Amino acid sequence: MKSEITELNVTQTSRTLAFLVAILNVFVAFIGIMTLAVSAQTDVTFKFIIPITATDTASAFFLYLFSPLFTLAATYILVAAFCIAYNLVAKYTGGITFHTKPQ
Repeated sequence: MKSEITELNVTQTSRTLAFLVAILNVFVAFIGIMTLAVSAQTDVTFKFIIPITATDTASAFFLYLFSPLFTLAATYILVAAFCIAYNLVAKYTGGITFHTKPQ
């Protein structure tokens, strides 16, 4: 069976992927906070769209604490931009086509 994706729901797709990435980032932030707790790490850099660097322990802690929110916002904006661009292009090209088979 041939199926075609002609339009992506911008808000639903962006929200779903942003929350997924933020949840995964919570685990990374937890590991980062644990390494700060045992003083194994002092310099922290958040590199997603705009690089943010923290050189002392207090600012590194806050960077780890708020990195899921930064990631959520940045991912939402980027996925929304991709969905809008996809919807514009799919009007002229027909979108992505894939084949499925019944079970």
